[in-house]
Amino acid sequence: MNRRHFNLILTLLLAVLLSACATTENNHDPIEPVNRVTDKVNDGIDRVTLKPMARGYTAAVPKPMRTAVSNFYDNATYLNTVLNDFLQGKGSQGFSDLFRFLINTTLGAGGLVDVASSMGLERHDEDFGQTLAVWGSGQGAYIVYPLMGPNSVRNTPDFITSTATDPLFWLSFTLAPAVTIPVTVLKYVDQRAQLLEASDMRDELALDPYVFTREAWRQNRQYLIYDGNPPKPEKTSGDGWEEDDWGSEDNGFEEDEFDKETEPAADSQDDATDDASPAAVVDESAAVPADVDVSSINISTRTPDDQAFIINLASFETEADALTTQAQLEKESIRTEIKEVTVNNKTWLRLYISDYVGRADANTTLAEMKTISGLSGAWLEPVEP
Repeated sequence: MNRRHFNLILTLLLAVLLSACATTENNHDPIEPVNRVTDKVNDGIDRVTLKPMARGYTAAVPKPMRTAVSNFYDNATYLNTVLNDFLQGKGSQGFSDLFRFLINTTLGAGGLVDVASSMGLERHDEDFGQTLAVWGSGQGAYIVYPLMGPNSVRNTPDFITSTATDPLFWLSFTLAPAVTIPVTVLKYVDQRAQLLEASDMRDELALDPYVFTREAWRQNRQYLIYDGNPPKPEKTSGDGWEEDDWGSEDNGFEEDEFDKETEPAADSQDDATDDASPAAVVDESAAVPADVDVSSINISTRTPDDQAFIINLASFETEADALTTQAQLEKESIRTEIKEVTVNNKTWLRLYISDYVGRADANTTLAEMKTISGLSGAWLEPVEP
């Protein structure tokens, strides 16, 4: 117990020291070199301890039993949510969450069974970091704590409220270590088991696992603070290739040109060459038939009538943003891919539709993708020979 108190005091001391570094000149990760070292140490410890234990736990324990264990620990720490409901002024939600805790503790056999959800009492996730955000506190520096992982200055005081409202913490004063130690170990093994899929995806897909984890953590915090409805970011010019760029005087291409009538045939070879460019105006009646697989056409031998396009949906500065949006689109059955592009000496991650679209269907498909995906800045890119 003395070690636990020492770790808590050390954590708060670090928060105070780091808050002094989080000046207005710094971004959200002013101590990135230190964080990266800590993250690497944490990852090394995880790979030889918690991760193997979590895999063994998942393989040996049936899913219903793992669900019951997760329910138990979620319920044991739920009073922290109740407290912060009231601190944030969410009175009705606070009483609902209090009833949820009481019902699951009694009718749910100490929380092993989530009876409250079947009764319509929704589960919420509130903590003191969110409360401080509601009160107007800034996030401060992003911090990777030893063994504890991602956090921030603003969220650090939640260690106090979450510990103070945890019944298992107070029971540890009366129960023997032979009971409290296995219960504590099982808690962290269960939490790690729930993150196995996410961590495996990060290791396989992330160009920079540290950045991926940081941005995913920050986005999740933003999601929780705004109760699932974070404000939309201000519209930016992205990577410099927006839909409107195609209609600029620089490239001579307009999206609506697909709907215009065919211009008279050129008399010279030079004019014929110009008509084969992506900006050429071609009658839709001469386009690729709907039953032709455009992606199977040899790009190097395409004629103007065969012109295919890629639908670019958006560009992102971080891989976490791109992967998050890609996962959301997969739920809408939109298959996408991500590629790196460099514009004005800056690297972006561009999300685009995997399949080519023919000239005749370009505008219609683009409009449909904008509607389904909600990405109004999507644009067409000609597939070059």
